[in-house]
Amino acid sequence: MQERVLLIGATGRLGQHFVKALQSEGHSILALIRKDPATDDPHRRELLARYARSRVKVLDGGLEDVAALERGMHEVDAVISCIDHRPDHLLLQSNIAEVAARFAHISRVIPSQFGIDSRLYGETRVEHGDFKRKMQSVFQDAGVPFSFVHTNGLANEWVGSLGQLGLPRPPTEQVEVYGTGDIRFSVVALEDVARYAVRALFDERTRNKHVAIIPPDNIVTQTQLIRMWERKTGRTLRRAPVSSAALDERIEGFGRDPSKRPLLAMAQLVRAAWIDGLGDGRRLPDVLELTELYPDIGYRSVSEYLERYVDE
Repeated sequence: MQERVLLIGATGRLGQHFVKALQSEGHSILALIRKDPATDDPHRRELLARYARSRVKVLDGGLEDVAALERGMHEVDAVISCIDHRPDHLLLQSNIAEVAARFAHISRVIPSQFGIDSRLYGETRVEHGDFKRKMQSVFQDAGVPFSFVHTNGLANEWVGSLGQLGLPRPPTEQVEVYGTGDIRFSVVALEDVARYAVRALFDERTRNKHVAIIPPDNIVTQTQLIRMWERKTGRTLRRAPVSSAALDERIEGFGRDPSKRPLLAMAQLVRAAWIDGLGDGRRLPDVLELTELYPDIGYRSVSEYLERYVDE
């Protein structure tokens, strides 16, 4: 059955995959996109033109625009937010909860919770994790039907950097290795996140549930990831060891400089993944795992994902 979905963050890397996944499942899309010519660029214009050709309806506005959210939710059955995890952006999702609570016909909201389940973090261990947990309470208290989707590592960020978060592609000469290099971490491709999440969107089994996407074959150590890349390219990378103590010191330094907030966030995530091991496939008892729930969907393996970088 075709449903109508309000998609927030449709021009982002993850959002673009949600557009494809929603259309593949036969749903219609209303994309909340700010039409600001001052921030426009050729790539964005082409993307919007492609959306227009594929019958994605665009609603002008942003998360801070409550009136636009009201207009959008009046037309749709469900809401997906793919915004990034800047704390101020995460907090703006409270507007989604507030508005959705006024519309009884909204059957589900998937707010942006992608990444490691923030309930596994200690307080202040990962700054944006504190805000993600706060947003979980906001949606629960609002009485809005929700699904919180956890993904651990997104492959474009973790596989493409060989675990040295922040690199746009695998390094050519040297890679940082954190701790022992032998802590396992689960990763999933963006397109697979979208496909599993869209399937869960209208599934009664995932209503008011935490769900996770943990492909069993995609739980790897950083050492395994690096060796996989070396076998594919025939090149050996120098290892630059970064101890737990050295990473803590780096994080402390970033925390003292407000201009280093993006670097702080990445370093905290590296620590959570490669030192604390919080993305190793563990899940709390209330979490449903979507590769088990939907075995027919399938997923891209780490080895397959690395292939896209080989000939670049």
